[in-house]
Amino acid sequence: MESDTSPFDQPDLEPWLRRRWRGPKLWITLVMLVVFGVLYWIYNQRVVKASFSGEEIQAAVDFFAISSTWMVKEKVDNEDFKGVIVVPRISFRVRNRGQRDLGPLFLLGVFSFMDTGKTMGEGYGMFLQNPLPPGGESDPITLTSAFGYRATSAEAFERNRTDWRRAYVEIFARSRSSKLKFIKSFYISQKIEGVNIDVRIGR
Repeated sequence: MESDTSPFDQPDLEPWLRRRWRGPKLWITLVMLVVFGVLYWIYNQRVVKASFSGEEIQAAVDFFAISSTWMVKEKVDNEDFKGVIVVPRISFRVRNRGQRDLGPLFLLGVFSFMDTGKTMGEGYGMFLQNPLPPGGESDPITLTSAFGYRATSAEAFERNRTDWRRAYVEIFARSRSSKLKFIKSFYISQKIEGVNIDVRIGR
């Protein structure tokens, strides 16, 4: 008696595929793929597309309402010196002259002496946490050097510019993964905050 089946007949895979399709592993895999897809989309929108190159930052950032001064950072009362430490500070606002939202930005101010170019100190911070739209203007931003001069007092009413070396600040910026890019430099005025005349400065 011959069998109705042949050794070359293919098995019926439909029940197996049906069980496979209904199995939990497949659904877990599909859910994970969807989650990874959503995360990639968010990363692409918020990080990749939102990032600026150094050149784009340089083209978009416009400084205005700029002012600079020296301020008393701390008072010193040691045996070898009694007085105050005064450091340079610059304040400004930023206008976005680019075509898309600008920020957040890491800003670095490098304060240096004009005669030698030697770095005096740095000031830095993260700004524009709420990105500026095109044409938008920021609140005042301040960068203060960590180091400066020693002075006998902020009210030392002795006029003497010869001991006060001129200084300037270079502003650098970066956005997320971009590299630091030089934006602009500014001179620092020879005025101490709260004092309307020049003071004698000791190095």
